Amino acid sequence: MKHSIRFGGDPEDVSIVTSGAVSLDGLDAVVNGLLADVRYRPGMTLLFDHSRLDWSRLYAEDLVRRLHIALKDADLIGPSRIAVVASDPRMAEAHTLRHDEPTWAAFSNVGDGRAWLNVRAPA
Repeated sequence: MKHSIRFGGDPEDVSIVTSGAVSLDGLDAVVNGLLADVRYRPGMTLLFDHSRLDWSRLYAEDLVRRLHIALKDADLIGPSRIAVVASDPRMAEAHTLRHDEPTWAAFSNVGDGRAWLNVRAPA
């Protein structure tokens, strides 16, 4: 599993692009890489582009749990909004698992994810 992290964007503060076959170690590397970057700050808006990620070996909830709850647990505030783009329709079926999870939504394309972040981004 490969990933890239890019800071800055419109409207997202950070975009993370993943590709290849999903693995729990790979998902951990994504979160660890993001949190280790000195530019990361709690409250940022995140765009995860998983459209090139083959996560057929995991349930959508596994992906959400591994990435997004880890981000919440890493600091007291966590990201303010997370847009998740995935070609697998199961992602749209995933739901929040805890009441204190960051607000997130699943989309089938990057444009829709960015539009949602733009409308709901904090002022």
